[in-house]
Amino acid sequence: MRNDYEKLFYLPGGPIAAIVLGMSLVPLRESTNSANFIFAFMVLIIVVAEFGGRWAALATATCSALSLDFFLTQPYLSLRIEGKHDLIAFAGLTVCGLVAAALGSRRDDELASRNEIRTHLDLLHAALALAEATTPLKPRLEEVLRACRETLPLAGLVIRAARGGVIAASGRAPEPRPDPALSVLPDTLLTPGVAAAGLPGAGLPFPAGGATLTLEAEGRQVGWLELWGDGTTASLESRRTLSDVARVLASMLAR
Repeated sequence: MRNDYEKLFYLPGGPIAAIVLGMSLVPLRESTNSANFIFAFMVLIIVVAEFGGRWAALATATCSALSLDFFLTQPYLSLRIEGKHDLIAFAGLTVCGLVAAALGSRRDDELASRNEIRTHLDLLHAALALAEATTPLKPRLEEVLRACRETLPLAGLVIRAARGGVIAASGRAPEPRPDPALSVLPDTLLTPGVAAAGLPGAGLPFPAGGATLTLEAEGRQVGWLELWGDGTTASLESRRTLSDVARVLASMLAR
């Protein structure tokens, strides 16, 4: 995902650049049709969409249309439009700018999704490497739990033995324990009755009050994984990643 500070820069920077661009084109407004200025604004909108994301691009597209109207269409220094051709240029820039902003934001979402997948793969790679290590078990389990908290929207994780004793923990204190009745399904980490197909696009948070997941290996229960969500949404990919990590944890306990 793109750096949030970079997006915050482009959110005001794009509209300001649109105003400055309109002012800089003032010396040329008498020598050409106002429609020709659309190309300069479109380049600006596309650049902002690429580096600043959806909202910065939308703000830049809006300010670009207003800048074109105010500085480059008659009557000048007014938001009124007298000429038919100027009105068409204004409408064309508005529509094209919004389309460019929408397409740029889609690419931003796709890039964020690819980065999320890459981060999840790194987490699984680290968990498998720790599973194969020969160092003491508890530090390795805690390292896996810590990596899960840093990657996924989780406030805390606890591994308990089948008899209830704490084996490893990370983040939130293990007490109070989640309600044992609030268990989640092993593949999606959703509570029974909630279908993965019915999830909102952004997903649902992990239970803030905690939930339990049975850890099984070689056909037998080897422990419990207790988890607490941090309040932010967890996508279906995040849930499946944690489910895969839980399988790795179960294999580590079985060994």
